Amino acid sequence: MSVDPPGRRPPRLLGIFAHPDDETICAGGTFAKYAGSGAEVSVVALTRGGAGQIRDAAVATRATLRAVRERELDAAGKELGLTRTRCLDHPDGGLAEVDGETLLEQVSELIAEFDPDVVITFGPDGFSGHPDHVAVGAAVTAACYRLRSVTSPRLFHCHLPRSRMLLRDRLAAWVVELTTRFKGTRDFVRALSVFSRETTALGLAADFVSVEWFPSGTYLIEQGEEATTMHFLLSGSVEIRREGADGRVRVVDRSGPGEFIGEQGIATGRPRNAHVVALDDVTSLTFLASESSVDRRRDQTLPLPTRSLPSGDQIDARVSTCIDVSDFVGHKIRATAAHRSQYPIDPAMFPDSILREMFGVEYFIQVLPERELDTSLLDD
Repeated sequence: MSVDPPGRRPPRLLGIFAHPDDETICAGGTFAKYAGSGAEVSVVALTRGGAGQIRDAAVATRATLRAVRERELDAAGKELGLTRTRCLDHPDGGLAEVDGETLLEQVSELIAEFDPDVVITFGPDGFSGHPDHVAVGAAVTAACYRLRSVTSPRLFHCHLPRSRMLLRDRLAAWVVELTTRFKGTRDFVRALSVFSRETTALGLAADFVSVEWFPSGTYLIEQGEEATTMHFLLSGSVEIRREGADGRVRVVDRSGPGEFIGEQGIATGRPRNAHVVALDDVTSLTFLASESSVDRRRDQTLPLPTRSLPSGDQIDARVSTCIDVSDFVGHKIRATAAHRSQYPIDPAMFPDSILREMFGVEYFIQVLPERELDTSLLDD
């Protein structure tokens, strides 16, 4: 795909967001796709993300986080092929309190400076409901309406569908298909904890993921019960015990940190074929097919009506554009990993099939130019 006809300047895309990493999570695949075809793609974050969590203590401290996240945005931009990245200095977590006219003027100046053909930002739901996102989206949208008689940029709001995919099921199938027993490294343990929580919180997967504690001597799983949960051991060890028809119990295996428990039942849909008992105090990352409270809160902010995709996922009925970014998922994941303070993951840790299913399409709602009104109820 080439977007640069001979004799014309390359198309320009501008993403305006609240924090470093928003650009990657919301539209990273799309940015990489258009940058790869010759477009000039720029991103501006209105804060340096100083209020974000620090998920890797080796990367930043509270005093250095703002500078670190600005550098991370630059590194992510290189993975996505961005032309320019920039961070402004508004307070993270305080954009909703910034004077609306001041924010509008500043955003208008950015649009005039970058002179984009396409602007991408948040919609009224803020993508994830974050007040900073909502404030930025409102300011950018108002600025594009104000400037449309002068620059007439095409304005798109990012949209996040509500996925029905269960990360639990995909991980179980992956582990069962492996020819050797899976045992995750310490880095994988940390990465899976972050990855699973973030994707389910955003609605990219429909699991409920929690950390559970099991005292020594208690059951994580009982033989014969329905397989509904899968555990990933974070600490402690467990014993796998199989009970025969005569009631005799024998130990068949042991598992420890970095190993999955219960994946066979999930992958096959059969009842549990053994007991799993904690040998000492055990903590596990537990995957359950259930709508989380975070998703329910998000649903209240989503506009209605929605429509169903062939996958069963729900999208806003106003969605106008879906971009196939399956060939650029690697760019998106590497850019995510570049935001190390927020996402301490190794891009090669997770199966490509899962990543493509979760991140292979990005959705947008076209806001400007406004669609012309039809003049007939029938196709002429």
